[in-house]
Order: sequence, then structure tokens, then C-alpha cells
Amino acid sequence: MKAKSWMVGIAMLAASIATASAQTLKDQLIGIWTLVSNVEKYQDGKEKSTFGSHGKGLLILDRTGWFSFQLIGGERAKQTGRPDNPIGPAITYFGTYSVGEGDKSLVFKVQGSTNPNFEGTEQKATISSIKGDDMTYVRASLPSPDGPFVPTLTWKRAK
Repeated sequence: MKAKSWMVGIAMLAASIATASAQTLKDQLIGIWTLVSNVEKYQDGKEKSTFGSHGKGLLILDRTGWFSFQLIGGERAKQTGRPDNPIGPAITYFGTYSVGEGDKSLVFKVQGSTNPNFEGTEQKATISSIKGDDMTYVRASLPSPDGPFVPTLTWKRAK
């Protein structure tokens, strides 16, 4: 009888440890992420990156629900003018975010952006993969002169 009680106790302890160590999707996302790739997928099957093969990016998701997102082209000319006039491709925005545990959504509620059309909007992404320090999300379709495209961004946790 004592052995059975002891085994039940061990099983309960193991279950409580497993539950405590399971992280929510939001817990897994919190941190600083650096861009690995940004691929724009068009309806005709074409893929490209406006930000080039050496694009740079940073995504910060804090525990309190604030975020900051920066994406800039890697092959930009050096600037000779005013520093408040960025040189070619760049998008930044900041605000608050929420995470949908069920649908794996990451919703950015944009308060300020280099693109005024983003301000006051919600920009939704779906986490397609998160494993340790690697994360990929797919954005909702965006319009462009070349037709609508779906951005797929891959990130690595900064160390």
C-alpha cells in the first residue's frame, strides 16, 4: 500500500512539473528577435524581398504587451542629406500586441509607423513555427503595385 501511495505521489509531482514548465505561446515569443529572412509571396507564385538579401530587422516583444518592429534594406546608399529622411526600403512601427493562443495569431496594434497607413491599424500575423530560438510568421496579405503579396518573416532570438 505504501509503495502504491509513493508511486501516485511521484506521478502527481511529475505532472505538476510538466505543467509548470509548459510555456504559453506568448511566453515563447517574448524577447528580442533578429531578422533571418523576409520573403514576399505573390499570387502568381513569384517570390522576392523588397529589403534585399541582406535586409536587417529587429522585433522586440516585451512581457507587458508592447512591441517595436524595424525592417530596413541591406543594400542602401549612404545618406548625404538629413538624418530624418530615411533612404530606401524601410518600415518601422511600434505599439501594443496580443497573442491568440488558439489560432497562433500575433496582432500588432500600431500606434506609430514610418508608413502612416499603418497607424491606428491592427497588423495580423500567424505563427507558423516556433522552436526554441527560431520563429517564422506569415502576415496577412498586403497590397502593392505588383499585386497583393503575403510576407513570410523568419526570426532568430537575439543572444
